[in-house]
Amino acid sequence: MILIKLGGSVLTFKNEKYTFRTRVTKRLLNEIKKSEVDDYILVHGGGSFGHPGAKEYSINDSDSKTSAEAISKVQLDMRRMNNRVLGLMQDIGLWGVSIPGGLVTFFKNGELKTIDEEIFKRYLELNTIPVAFGDVTVDVEQGMTICSGDDIVLGLSKLADKTIFVSDVDGIYKEGQVVEKFVADMFPLTSEDIPGDSDVVDVTGGMNQKVKKMLDISKNCETHLVNGNKKGRLRSILDGNQVLSTEVRG
Repeated sequence: MILIKLGGSVLTFKNEKYTFRTRVTKRLLNEIKKSEVDDYILVHGGGSFGHPGAKEYSINDSDSKTSAEAISKVQLDMRRMNNRVLGLMQDIGLWGVSIPGGLVTFFKNGELKTIDEEIFKRYLELNTIPVAFGDVTVDVEQGMTICSGDDIVLGLSKLADKTIFVSDVDGIYKEGQVVEKFVADMFPLTSEDIPGDSDVVDVTGGMNQKVKKMLDISKNCETHLVNGNKKGRLRSILDGNQVLSTEVRG
């Protein structure tokens, strides 16, 4: 089984609220459909639907007093985005089912403690495609916290043979160059390593936190980062071909 994480940086313009990249998303879904992979789970990030509201209400701050209004609004924003993804899937004959991160996870002090693996297995057995997504979820110490798409992938990684992270960069950079293989000794990244716009809103902790989770995930399954803005790369890596990307090895 393969986990495919479609990053919010590819599906949306993260610095423009509620901007969904329909053409890019549909192309990526078509690449998945045309690939040789037939047993997979999709996970997507929040992008410009989830991050602005989470930041506005400080949901991911350990000392925040999250209001019912904040929880409701951010969850609604994420379900609106998820519905866009599901609608595009149905347009091309991919039968996805929605699995909100907030309903299948529990956190403690901001760290994932449990995820309901069984519900994903059951939907796979029904020949549907589970589509999970970042969400507001229960934290047994803090009340509520953000469950990122990366958290969901980490929680499911023991079920997978391979994980593909689809982002807006060619891979992980060190000293301005994409590295073919990223190992733990290369961590952490510095500001000189990270390309792109540092002002983009990201309440899940930025590139270093993402890479740290990739390292943890790679202890359970083969893990890659590929640029979803480049046509054909996702399909190529799903089919086992060589493309410009980074393999993460923990």
